[in-house]
Amino acid sequence: MPASEIRGDLTSEPDRLDSVEIKVTFSDAGTAAATRALAPDTGGARRRVYFCEALARSTAPGQLPLLDAGLILCLRAGSGRGGVATAELRPCRRSRLSEQWLRFREQGPDSLLLASAWSGDRQALSAALTSDCGGTAVEAAVAGAKPLESVFSDRQRAFLADCADAHVPFDALDILGPVDAVRWNGVRLDHHEVTLEHWTLSPAAGHGGERLDWFEVSERVAPEGAEVVQASLTALLRAQGLEPDLPGQGTTTRRVLETLARGA
Repeated sequence: MPASEIRGDLTSEPDRLDSVEIKVTFSDAGTAAATRALAPDTGGARRRVYFCEALARSTAPGQLPLLDAGLILCLRAGSGRGGVATAELRPCRRSRLSEQWLRFREQGPDSLLLASAWSGDRQALSAALTSDCGGTAVEAAVAGAKPLESVFSDRQRAFLADCADAHVPFDALDILGPVDAVRWNGVRLDHHEVTLEHWTLSPAAGHGGERLDWFEVSERVAPEGAEVVQASLTALLRAQGLEPDLPGQGTTTRRVLETLARGA
């Protein structure tokens, strides 16, 4: 895509950071307790989440070439016709983002969010370009009735070509999943307004009978004062007898992709 077509907020911000996303994750035995204590009985939006990986490029067991290069591609299909494609760099090296991408924020179906993702003591810069592509397009790509490349927008493909550390071979990617998710937005926990999401990877997903179940609490805040918000949210959850995952357990995304890849 020509640079002249990459538009958005015309104010150049070399140090741009849109927000901090604080995540607190509960998995294994902690999932059921967190779900019972925090999840509303109704109102959750259901969706199916698929991940894309270049498994054919793996040269050793357990390798995830795109994730290892800091690249996450996923598709989400919700109830009705809703569907979203996401191309995310995480961790993202700010030096890879040219001025034209640092200026871009939103146009048409595409929007770019530059955020710091915080999980425990882990912090990583994330640059996520999302595009509303429609649930029909997602399901057609999953079924092989539509090329995967066509689900990602022209702007997303340009973003990946310009900024990713690895070439993305769309015609040779594996679509892994689905992971089932239920999401509640705008839930009040004391003075925090959070998003709750319950994820389930069931044996029916075709990965050798293995099941993963986890619950995530997230809050998006301004960078200023984010440390205080993180400490307050974690203390609030622990006061309810909920113990978050330990940092050494690894990221949820990696655990899910490793599980899916074993059955691919």
